[in-house]
Amino acid sequence: MLRTLVKDSAVYAVGTIASRLVGFIMIPVYTRVLTPADYGIIETIVRLVDIIGLLLSVGLAEALLRHYYLAKTDEERNRLIGTVLNLNLLVVIGGILVFYPLSPWMTRLAFGHDRYTHYVAVSLAAMMIGSLIELPLTLWRAEGKAWRFTAISLLKLLTQLGTNIVLVVWLRWAVWGVVMSSFLNAALWSAVLGVLVRLRYGSYFDKRWLRPVLRYGLPLVPASLSLFILNFGDRFFLTRYASTSELGLYSLAYRFAMLVSTFYGVVSLAWGPWAFRVGEMDDGGLHIRRATALVLLTFAAISSGIALMSLPAVRLMSAPSFWEAADYVPALAFGYWLFVAQAPLSVGIRLARRTEYLTMTNGFSAATCLALSFLLIPRYGVWGAVWTTVISFAVLATVIFAVAQSVYPIRHDWAAVAIAVLIAAVPMMSNMVTLEAFWSDLIMRVSLIVFCIGLVGGYAARMRTAQTNPSLVAQNGLLPKEHRHFGNLRERLDCDWRNET
Repeated sequence: MLRTLVKDSAVYAVGTIASRLVGFIMIPVYTRVLTPADYGIIETIVRLVDIIGLLLSVGLAEALLRHYYLAKTDEERNRLIGTVLNLNLLVVIGGILVFYPLSPWMTRLAFGHDRYTHYVAVSLAAMMIGSLIELPLTLWRAEGKAWRFTAISLLKLLTQLGTNIVLVVWLRWAVWGVVMSSFLNAALWSAVLGVLVRLRYGSYFDKRWLRPVLRYGLPLVPASLSLFILNFGDRFFLTRYASTSELGLYSLAYRFAMLVSTFYGVVSLAWGPWAFRVGEMDDGGLHIRRATALVLLTFAAISSGIALMSLPAVRLMSAPSFWEAADYVPALAFGYWLFVAQAPLSVGIRLARRTEYLTMTNGFSAATCLALSFLLIPRYGVWGAVWTTVISFAVLATVIFAVAQSVYPIRHDWAAVAIAVLIAAVPMMSNMVTLEAFWSDLIMRVSLIVFCIGLVGGYAARMRTAQTNPSLVAQNGLLPKEHRHFGNLRERLDCDWRNET
């Protein structure tokens, strides 16, 4: 089963890495036709639209992914898919009717004037129409069609780049070209994928699926907003209590540290479908235990590599005035390893369909982040923001793990967890110990990275060669203590589903 997770992650990586590589190559082109002011306008609009998108997502994509594996027959599955698609369409129509007339007010809120209202209005429409694309892609993830998901993602990328080049580079429409490119691509792909999915699965609106889907998805909305605060809340405090140059250094350091979660984004595309599928197996607990250990160790090595290479990377890629940013990267990278760790450690909450606990844990962590920002940033500036991030993510990982274990206990590999913490945490001190000669320092850092990779590889080899003991299935089982009399997970969830409907 681990091979399936690794194989699907590798396939998803093709589209993700290709999209980032092409975007990087196109930067010199865009910077010659857009001004810094244009970039500022686009960035502000994107953040504004993202917040509205979080409110309108209703958690439907993850709800579809979770309930796909609970449908017993093809007929039930088709009714589920049709219900979620139609519900998403209703949300989009309602969102356009509510938020489109509010675009002048939102523009004034974001910019202080309404001169960019037409940009905001079209961007809102593009975001809402584009949300219709996510469900077909999620459906293919559920079906294990990783190559189809990746192929469509690459085609979407090519059409996006093509329209950007025509509208922004050739016609010189600047911000309007970027906005219209997003709108045209959203309209094109939502129509194409919508028709394909509806021809394949039909159109239904089954009220029996409506309640469990909304019960699962709605708590994810405030949970996502809380994660937004965890990732970007400190910026509002730094804007007030730090200088512009300090904010720039912190932003550069954050860009490096977030590579940890960026790489995990590839694995997360495969993790959800894999975990839900394995959760239906009698020995699913053993597979999830091993996969969680592998994920924690792998991303501990990635976090360690980013932390150790931050100093030479920042010095090679930036001017001397930016070199101080390297001091913040190791601690932030460890914080983002904690952020990544909470995802596999919280799998029990999703398997038990208790997403309201995600709202509670994420909300508590977001409140902790705001409180620490208020206490630490005014006094310690950027370092206050750094330790606010690390502590907040540590609280998130700890609380969400404790709650997940209370509702859905899984026996984790604590030796692997301890090694992962050691690998991820020790490099936090790496930039405090540097060799005078650049190349000697670089060789030392590369050697430490190789050592960390060796630890991960050795532990992975040990897991691979270990023989599965059938007696461990019960010990590592997924069933909550209070529900073990049902015999298995599917029987319990079927009972819950009948009670809800």
